[in-house]
Parts: sequence; structure tokens; C-alpha cells
Amino acid sequence: MIEFTPLDESHIPLMQEWLSSGEALRWYGCDGLRSEGDFRQKYLVDKPAGGTHSFIMRRDRIPIGYIQYYRVDDYPDWCSLVSGRHGDYGLDLFIGRDDLIGNGIGTQVVVAALRELVFANDDAERCILGPSPENARAIRCYEKCGFEHVRTVMTDRGEREYVMVTDRPNDVFHRAK
Repeated sequence: MIEFTPLDESHIPLMQEWLSSGEALRWYGCDGLRSEGDFRQKYLVDKPAGGTHSFIMRRDRIPIGYIQYYRVDDYPDWCSLVSGRHGDYGLDLFIGRDDLIGNGIGTQVVVAALRELVFANDDAERCILGPSPENARAIRCYEKCGFEHVRTVMTDRGEREYVMVTDRPNDVFHRAK
């Protein structure tokens, strides 16, 4: 069973651990964050102030990763870059434990997040995410969940994002369980 627990102070050491090595660091990065104070500032102060809702993902009550969602138009630069519109929500996530990657947990997480987080908002019409074009495993996962590639963009940080979108309603809630 997948659960989402709001990120709080007790999760900062876990976030620091997850983003210090492995697949989470490779694909999600840590943007130069070094100390617990850096992580605390970014994830408990900056992100909530910008409208991002942050959670620790749990599977069978065990922390397995991080997920966040937000209204795309709360971030005008990114909204413009991805051709977002009113009613679009963004979703970002990583599985923090490499031993859990590649066995379908990502698909379970995305399906649950669409149902319980993103499309639980009455104004949510679409969900957008932007994995690295080189992250084939994540792209396959998102495709299984109903996302389609719409464009590849270059961010202001010089990173390419493979922009994928899924609409509401979506049969993703019946697939990939």
C-alpha cells in the first residue's frame, strides 16, 4: 500500500541521505545542498512558500522516496516553458532506495499520486512532469500511467526535460495496479 506523509522536520536526514548517492542523486540531484540546514531551507521553507506540497512516500509504512506536486501556473517561468495552462499540476518524485527501483513500485506510486494528490484537486485538468530524456526507466513508468510526451525543453539551468502530460479523467486508475 502506498501512502503519502507530509514532509516534516523528521524527514530531513532521510532526504539528505537519499539525495547523496544512487539513482535519486543521479536523476533528481541535490542542487548543491550539503547540510541539513540547506535541505531544511529548500524543502520546508522555500518549496511550501512557492505553493509546492511535499510528501514522503511510504510503501507498507516504510519510507521509500519523495514526491511533490504544485499548480504549474504558480511557477510562471516553468509554466511558459512547458506551455502550461490553468488547471495544470506538476508532479516530481524519486524513489530513494535503489533496491526498490525496477520492480513496479514507481508505477504504483504515480497511480496513487494522480488519484490521491493531483486529481483530488477539483481544478486539476492535467498533470505535467519532466524527467530527463535519458531516464528511460522513468519515462516507461510514466507511459504506463497514461502520460504522453509533448515536447523536450531546455530549462534555465541548462537541463533538458522530456515533458509528459496526462489528462483528467484518465483510465490510469484502472491500469497498472
